[in-house]
Amino acid sequence: MHESPSFARLAGVVRRNPGFRRLYAANAISMTGDWFNVVALYSLLLQLTGRGEAVALALLTRLVPMFLIGPAAGVLADRLPRRALLLASDLSRAALVLCLLFVRRPEHVPLAYGIMTAHSLLSAIFEPAQAAMVPSLVGPEDLVLASTLENSLWSTTLAIGSALGGAVLALFGRDVAFICDAASFIGSAALIAGLPRGVPLRLDKLKAEEQADAREPGGQNFLGLADLREGLRYIATDLRVRALVVTKACFGLTLGGVIVLLAFFGEKVFTQGTGAGMATLWTARGIGSFAGPFVAFRLVGHDEAGLRRGIGYAFLLIVGSYGAFSLAPTLWLAAVPLAVANAGGSILWTYASALQQQIVPDGIRGRVAAADMGGMTLTMTASTLLVGYLLDFGVSPRVLIAGCGLVALAPVAFWRSQQGAFLSTARRAEG
Repeated sequence: MHESPSFARLAGVVRRNPGFRRLYAANAISMTGDWFNVVALYSLLLQLTGRGEAVALALLTRLVPMFLIGPAAGVLADRLPRRALLLASDLSRAALVLCLLFVRRPEHVPLAYGIMTAHSLLSAIFEPAQAAMVPSLVGPEDLVLASTLENSLWSTTLAIGSALGGAVLALFGRDVAFICDAASFIGSAALIAGLPRGVPLRLDKLKAEEQADAREPGGQNFLGLADLREGLRYIATDLRVRALVVTKACFGLTLGGVIVLLAFFGEKVFTQGTGAGMATLWTARGIGSFAGPFVAFRLVGHDEAGLRRGIGYAFLLIVGSYGAFSLAPTLWLAAVPLAVANAGGSILWTYASALQQQIVPDGIRGRVAAADMGGMTLTMTASTLLVGYLLDFGVSPRVLIAGCGLVALAPVAFWRSQQGAFLSTARRAEG
């Protein structure tokens, strides 16, 4: 279990777990399409408005709905068949993406924001259901490797989807990019339809609780409020889970501003409105994100102690790499430290998710995943708003991206302060 994962071992996880293989393929298709959308949409908004604020607002339409609906989505993932939630989300998002074809002029920009807001609401339902389903599709011995595969999939599709999205944008135009994204959701839904229903283990218990609540004044659990309180109590009382949720959320303070700035660097600093610069930077992000966990597994391992060490090192990589990016004179020289920075972000998310999946029981996993998403979107929203405002106010993008890296020093200190919770739990287990 503590050997470094090889490609043969990772392929074995996919080969011997057919349900995970199907979900993995579905995610590969839809995630690739998502990056077509990102490159095309951000390029369109910058062309129609010429303002960094437009990209910041587009990012907020992805973040704010996820934050608002995230807790309820986590409850749904722990109460309803997860396959049904995934299917409904995919098919609805396919229809919404096609509506972006009607965004043609500056006065249509609010329509794009409305479409992406609805899209994000559906994604907020999809993500905790998908995350909660993974551990039930693989054995305990494959869980860390499955988490690595999930994260590497995001990285791979980021690299491939951004590169292909930039090529499609340049050769065929934005409409074809949006159509490809819609088709990817339909392909994903076709694969998800073959998954088991994904009924949470505690569904029978929840039904009994609902019947009891219905006899009480107000039926408090009708909207899942009791379940939501239960999830929040669990996170608050398990110090390890709380540390992981907060640490992952703090990464959003860096990431939100960086995403706004990368669109600006790609379209305004290194190139001029072709989409190629942004696609290059997004591809560098994907390459770094893919390689990061594999290198980290070799250097620090993937037992619990190695996972905890890796999270701290990941933040330090982020700080140094965004500082180097801020000094890069050309697109290609900027792509190298950007890849390293995203290697750090990928290590952070993979390692923290692997630790979390080992700790959190199935019956509450959806709500913890939703808390992850909610915390991350809250901090990304704050970072996005601030950076978008400062960018349009005239602050240098190079200063801003270096600042985004320096912000990551705060979660390093927090994470180090929380290690006692993991050590005391390990001592109790040994005793």
